[in-house]
Amino acid sequence: MSKSLKEGEVEELKSHADIHNVISGYVNLKKSGKSYSGLCPFHKEKTPSFSVDQTKQLYHCFGCGEGGDIISFVEKMENMDFIEAVEFLANKVGYKLKYNLSGASREYGKIRNKLYEINELAKKYYQFILFNSKAGKIPLGYLKKRGFSEETVKEFEVGYSMDLWDNFTNFILKRGFKPKEAIDSGLAIESTRKKGAVYDRFRGRIMFPIEDIIGKPIGFGGRIITENSKTARQSAKYINTPETRVYSKSKNIYRIYQAKNHIVDMDEVLIVEGYTDVMALYQSGIKNAVASLGTALTSDQIKILGRFTKNIILMFDSDQAGMNASLKGMERLREYNERLDLYFESNLNIKVAILEKGYDPAEFILKKGKQAFTKKIEDAQNIIDFTIEIILVRYDTGDRSWKLSASDSMIDFISTLSSSIIQEECIKKVAQKLNLKENLLLEEMRKKEMAQGSSVKNYWNSIKEDKNRIEKGKITPLKKVEIEALKLIINGLGEKLDGLLELGPQYFRFEDTRELFSILKKEISRSGEGNKKVNFPIKISSGVLENKEVRKLYNFILFSELHYSDDEIDPASTEILNNLKKIHLSEEIEYVRKKMLEYEDAKRGSSDEEIEKLDRKYDNLYQRLIKLEQEKQKLGIINI
Repeated sequence: MSKSLKEGEVEELKSHADIHNVISGYVNLKKSGKSYSGLCPFHKEKTPSFSVDQTKQLYHCFGCGEGGDIISFVEKMENMDFIEAVEFLANKVGYKLKYNLSGASREYGKIRNKLYEINELAKKYYQFILFNSKAGKIPLGYLKKRGFSEETVKEFEVGYSMDLWDNFTNFILKRGFKPKEAIDSGLAIESTRKKGAVYDRFRGRIMFPIEDIIGKPIGFGGRIITENSKTARQSAKYINTPETRVYSKSKNIYRIYQAKNHIVDMDEVLIVEGYTDVMALYQSGIKNAVASLGTALTSDQIKILGRFTKNIILMFDSDQAGMNASLKGMERLREYNERLDLYFESNLNIKVAILEKGYDPAEFILKKGKQAFTKKIEDAQNIIDFTIEIILVRYDTGDRSWKLSASDSMIDFISTLSSSIIQEECIKKVAQKLNLKENLLLEEMRKKEMAQGSSVKNYWNSIKEDKNRIEKGKITPLKKVEIEALKLIINGLGEKLDGLLELGPQYFRFEDTRELFSILKKEISRSGEGNKKVNFPIKISSGVLENKEVRKLYNFILFSELHYSDDEIDPASTEILNNLKKIHLSEEIEYVRKKMLEYEDAKRGSSDEEIEKLDRKYDNLYQRLIKLEQEKQKLGIINI
């Protein structure tokens, strides 16, 4: 259910969240003149170039160019989108956000908040049982026997649910929660025998809390301690919270909140199957591992991971169950963008790492050590190579006909890839492995495609050049004029402010300045509706600035000082406006001259009637050229 923040709510939050106090939690800041400085958290440096202006409530790094307000800092630092950063910051400073909600949405929001509260309470309850009760001694001993230190168990907030019928349910009901809320959380189940009675879903299990991308508790995974327990005989080894209003196993990832910064630092994510796998790897110093909550990797999970890295390693053991899970994972990857090869186009580098039979990641790293485990990651196969091997292994029965069946299956797989480059690579590999000629496999594939009426598109044809791209970080004299114009507009300065706002976007030659100009015009128009006074400097929410380059430019301008005295502002605004017009006129003149030459060339070999039409067009262009040249002359020499 969608929701939007009330107008002005982001600014209200920012007034409650002092930028110095928040950033100090991430960066060691020292007073430096009017501002604070420290080592930039976004790039490696030895000399501090990261500056925080407490008066302006802005930050800027003079080394890498990153800058903005407290929201954009949280977005960048915590790898969150805008709304996630707002909610994270509000939670951090204890500010209650206000949303525009209908009656139904408001009620839905209340229910979700109740579920978060119950899950948070459950997390603390289960932890208390594990560490502070007689019932917790056996599960804690089991975890230590598995090789986990008490420090790691506490770091992962692991707990224990007692093997009693309704212990936890009674605990939360006594704290004012209703039976329906307990059921809605997924932690309690309604009795089918006794009307109105509820009992615990998790009993006699080690409890692993699951959190969402911003760290809110949304559910649990529960594992039995021993195969011989009463619970083990009656239920599965692992059970998870069912789908609720806050938990969906296909849309969440175990430990993503804690691992995301490590994933960014390593530029790689390792996906394992179990909670204890993630724990064991973390304890051994591998902190970029997550688990996919018992499902084959889904498109939603891939999208989440893609925000932090392009390098994904799927890890499984080498038994048949692991192989099947791998193939299911690959199918999900194809669903993510219809075709597997589109991951390559998107620069997603997906590999598969295989452990020896009988080992899961936790057992492997605890018994064989980090070095041996790291070697497995280094030896990970590209997912296409892995898939080819798996398909071929299925058919390798040793008889004469297996190559025919294997090649037929491989052709089916390769035909689903829309990139002819990837197809060609696969054909080569399959031909080598089956000791067949490449052209025979290609011919069979083309026959099958024609029979199915399919066509394979070369994805390179769909790549469009961005002709407006400029060198990152390089500000040309022409761009400097546009930035100075935007600086005046944002701050509402200069006698030519209205003149600047009357310009069209075409007067700004660069993509980021042009987009920011259009946004500023809309914001000023919206703010001034009903003869309301426009407040300067213009504040634009990070959520409106979806383009990162535009947001970076806006934050850079906000942080920059104005280089004009009060007496210089009006003349400067006149000069900047004139320069923008002159640059635009120069381009128009160049365009007109080019068209005139084209018409002159077109007249050669044309009929009298066509020449007459071309002459009329030429005359119109000539008159326009004279007018443009006169306008440009009035404006004088370009000063940049």
